[in-house]
Amino acid sequence: MKDWQIIPEIVGCNAVLRMAALQAVDAVEHGRHFVVEGEPGTGRRLLARSVWCRRSPGTRALFTLDCRMFGSEGTESLLFGERSSKGKNTTIQLGKLNLSSGGGLLLLHAESLHLKAQGRLAQALDRALFCPSSGGVQLMMTCTPSLNAQPLLHPELAEMLMRIRVPALRERVEDIRQIAETFLRNEAPFERIRCSQALIDSFCGYEWPGNVTELRAVLRRLLLEPHNGLLDARHLAELMCRDETCFSRFQGSTRPGAQDLSSLIPYDFSSESRSMQ
Repeated sequence: MKDWQIIPEIVGCNAVLRMAALQAVDAVEHGRHFVVEGEPGTGRRLLARSVWCRRSPGTRALFTLDCRMFGSEGTESLLFGERSSKGKNTTIQLGKLNLSSGGGLLLLHAESLHLKAQGRLAQALDRALFCPSSGGVQLMMTCTPSLNAQPLLHPELAEMLMRIRVPALRERVEDIRQIAETFLRNEAPFERIRCSQALIDSFCGYEWPGNVTELRAVLRRLLLEPHNGLLDARHLAELMCRDETCFSRFQGSTRPGAQDLSSLIPYDFSSESRSMQ
């Protein structure tokens, strides 16, 4: 087993992906704060959680906070805690940062956390109490780069973070077959289901704006088709003929100039069948 394959949840042999896995493992081992950058659906959360579970002792808990789920004030209260008074009674609610002491804190979609809260977080991490080397908090983040390829992070916080980039699926087309077959084995463990070369070729020519999440959604729909153990481009064509909007949630975000998935599918079923014989 190669060094980067100590994370079995990460599927593929792409060089950029291998480097991201090794960097994440090294960061967790040495208690460094880091941010995993990449497009939605590329497996940023999976990478962060996997390296933590593989490399950290079981006593070190990992707390997770999705910065999209609450408003700016709600997220800040959950992160730093809050104090409320009612008459003579004062209630103190600990935040995720306090609860994570001695363990890890994973902030998902950190670009949704406003800059003021990010600056406050940087100041907290800079104190000895929250330093990983002294048994404090190790911060892990996932972030979607903006249009200029830079994450929307506070400068003081960005200086503390090791940047780890996870490639988009269109940058690692050599992994598409392995990702698809791994998913099929997990989704249907009692069947041997394969993908035809024609279907893989169609997948490799598509932009995948939803990345691995979109690929899994497509395969999940194809599994509902009568396939006799072989998923083919014909099954995808038939599915999209019946339901043209079945993947519109992803195709609506395709980059300008990118090909639509339906344009890559052969509709001459007879010739497609002959090519498979």
